[in-house]
Amino acid sequence: MTTISILVFWLAVRRFNGRKIIFQMSLMGMALSLLLLTVSFAEFMTPGKVGILYIFLFINCGLWILMGKKLKLLHFSIAGGLGALVTLYFLLI
Repeated sequence: MTTISILVFWLAVRRFNGRKIIFQMSLMGMALSLLLLTVSFAEFMTPGKVGILYIFLFINCGLWILMGKKLKLLHFSIAGGLGALVTLYFLLI
């Protein structure tokens, strides 16, 4: 189901590229679905190993930062940076 939702959001991103609000909402839905998919995948492949989960979370945060810079969407860059900081905080505790 998550993979299907990523594909649907990706199609919406491609379709509504010119409409700012709908484009951003589709992009956020796709990013959150991808986050859910990678966290589920990490937990399925290595149950109980938090290190792998943190790696996937850092990769997602990096993708959000890069997407924010490329598309000039400040909220994606901020969300990626804050997500990386929160992940780092829980990694060090």
